Amino acid sequence: MNRWIKLAALTGLGLGLNAATLASQDEGSKYVNIQAQGIFLDDGHKADDDAGFALSLGRAMSEKWAIEAILAASNHGVAVGQQLQTSSVGISALRMFYPEARINPFVRIGLGVLNADTRVSSHQQASYANYGVGFLGDLSRNTDTGTSLKLRGEVFARKSFSTVLTARDPVDYVIALGLQYNWGGKIVIPPPPDSDGDGVPDNMDKCPGTAPATEVDANGCEVIKDADGDGVLDNVDKCPGTPAGTKVDAMGCELDADGDGVVDGKDQCPNTPAGAKVDANGCELDSDGDGVVDSKDQCPDTPKGDRVDMFGCSFKKEIRLPGVVFDTAKADLRPESFPILDGAAEVLKRYPELKIEVAGHTDFQGSDAYNMDLSKRRAGTVMKYLQDKGVSNAVTARGYGERQPAASNKTPQGMQQNRRVVLRVLN
Repeated sequence: MNRWIKLAALTGLGLGLNAATLASQDEGSKYVNIQAQGIFLDDGHKADDDAGFALSLGRAMSEKWAIEAILAASNHGVAVGQQLQTSSVGISALRMFYPEARINPFVRIGLGVLNADTRVSSHQQASYANYGVGFLGDLSRNTDTGTSLKLRGEVFARKSFSTVLTARDPVDYVIALGLQYNWGGKIVIPPPPDSDGDGVPDNMDKCPGTAPATEVDANGCEVIKDADGDGVLDNVDKCPGTPAGTKVDAMGCELDADGDGVVDGKDQCPNTPAGAKVDANGCELDSDGDGVVDSKDQCPDTPKGDRVDMFGCSFKKEIRLPGVVFDTAKADLRPESFPILDGAAEVLKRYPELKIEVAGHTDFQGSDAYNMDLSKRRAGTVMKYLQDKGVSNAVTARGYGERQPAASNKTPQGMQQNRRVVLRVLN
């Protein structure tokens, strides 16, 4: 066949491919295809190349395979006043490629029977095989009804297996362009592009590039969770795995109200004074083990086994109560005395076996009888305070007036030291 005719055939196919739009075929759909053909006969026929038509009925078995039956006819000039009339019937299988691409190319192969007649020769018949390539492209599509109109173009060879007219096993070439109408079948709509595979199409993804397997919201952005349910999102939670119901700060960590480094949920001694050293339970350290925490222990390193007062200092015969004061000439305790007496009550509870005498003393001002009465009343006030605080020791009260001074009464400082109450150990 003339090389220029072959080139024209290929050019026609290229123009058709450029005209195609998105293409695919719906699985199970049926179709009818009507084509105009350009038929380029084998040179052995000694007949003119000419046009013809073809009608195909087919079914799309899947996105990739289709089977169709073909009926075609054409007329060709042989000599003046003579014509070669051809007709053929056959069946072909089509293998589609790239159903989601812009062009839906295919290859075809099939078998059929070719009939040839002229006015001067008898009817001739030969079997043939056809093989070639083509394309499909949607011109319109209705996804509700599953119908579509496609542009179809192809180039194929038709090889006969016996002599037709004067040609021995001739090979004819056909280019075809036409319209194909599909209906019915399963509608297959290619999914929109999703570059990061998060299930959100690229045109809606506000957070492209999400890591694989990441849970995302409708905008394609990572879903930030609060795995431990403490009200602080995982991306800022510096203490993941907080126990349920635990109060946390803005960083998701358990609260430490007294700032001792032990979280409230484990702190057995809340409200520890600021700066105090604590153990793993949040309780102040008692380095010498005398029952008085280091921050209040005025006598560190007390020998083991010694009885100590509220200041952590050893005592044997007397527990002093510095800072316990009364209203002038009265037995009423001033408020600043309460912490000292509370500490004394805790000491007596620690040593319930002690027998205690609350001894009251005064300076030398006033008569002896007056001072004896005042000191006795003050001792009684202290005894009652201790008992009200739960002290169960054997406690008595006695006033000594001015008779047992602890310092000189000649100076204000000395008189202040003599106005005192102490706890004497009787056993």
